[in-house]
Amino acid sequence: MSICSRCSSEKVVYKREISGEKLCRSCFIESFEKRVRKTISKYNLFREDDRIAVAVSGGKDSLSLVKLLWKIERDFPEASLVAITIDEGIPGYRDESLKLAVDFCNRLGVEHHVYAFKELFKITIHEYMNIYNQAKKDFGPCTICGVLRRRALDIAAEKVGATVIATAHTLDDIIQTYLMNILRGDLPKGLIGVRSKEGPIPRVAPFRLTPESEVVLYAYISGIPFQETPCPYASYSQRDSIRRFLTEFEERHPGSLYAAISSLEELLMRQEKETAKKFCRVCLSPSTSDVCRACQILGEILRINFISPLSPTNK
Repeated sequence: MSICSRCSSEKVVYKREISGEKLCRSCFIESFEKRVRKTISKYNLFREDDRIAVAVSGGKDSLSLVKLLWKIERDFPEASLVAITIDEGIPGYRDESLKLAVDFCNRLGVEHHVYAFKELFKITIHEYMNIYNQAKKDFGPCTICGVLRRRALDIAAEKVGATVIATAHTLDDIIQTYLMNILRGDLPKGLIGVRSKEGPIPRVAPFRLTPESEVVLYAYISGIPFQETPCPYASYSQRDSIRRFLTEFEERHPGSLYAAISSLEELLMRQEKETAKKFCRVCLSPSTSDVCRACQILGEILRINFISPLSPTNK
C-alpha cells in the first residue's frame, strides 16, 4: 500500500518520478508552494515593495499563479498585486477564459484589468487571420499573437504602475522556448523569466522550476477552474510539436528537463557576461537585432491596416 513519504498518510495523490517521493494532497500543496517560494528567493524575482502585474490568461497555469502570489503577497504589506488579461480577439476561445479570469480575480479580491488588441493595435487576431488566409502573410497567427501579447503586457503594466510582470511559464515552457530559439538558429541571449535590469519593466516566471504536470495537479486539487475551449489557431503553432516531444522524452527519462535547464542556463550566464547588450532602435527594448520582433510585426500590422479592407479608407 502506498503511503505519503512525509506524513505517512495512505491517501497518496502524486509520485515524483525523479525522486520516488509519494505525496498526499496537503503535503503536495505544501511542497509545491514551498518550491515556488524558493524559486522566487533563489532568483530574487520580487522586492518587498513591488507592484506585481500578473499576466492572467484564464488558463490553469495563470490562475494557479495569481492564487499563489495572492497568498504570498499577504506577507508583504508594502507590495501590491494586480492582474492583467490581454484579449487578442479570438471569438469563443477568449470569451471563456476572460470570464474565468474575471470571476477568479473577483473571488480573491485581486484588482483586474483587461486590455484588447483591438484597442492597442487596431486589429484582432481573428481579423488578421482573414487577411493572412487571403494574402499568405509571412507572420502566422501564433507569431503575431505571442509577440504582440508581450508588447501589450508591457503597455498594460506601465498603465497600472507595475514594477514587475509575473508570467505563469513553467519549466516545460522555458525549455520549449530555449529549444524553439535554437531550432530557428537564434541562440538564446539570456535567462528567461529572471529579473533583468535591461528593458522597460522586468518579467519574471515564478514557475520556471516547476513542471507543467505539477501545476495541473495543483490547479485540480485546489479547485481552480479549467478552460475547456482550445484555441482555434493551435494547429499553426510550432510549439505544439516541441511540447509533445519534450513531454514524451521526460516521461521516458525523468529529470531531463531539470538537467536541460541547468546546463543551458550555465552556458547562457557565461555568454551573457561576454556579450555586449543590444537594444531596438525603435522602442529601446533589449533585442538581438536593430529592430525587435515586436516592432517589425507592428510595422506589418500598420501596413495591413492601411491597405486592407479593414481600413476605414477602403470600406
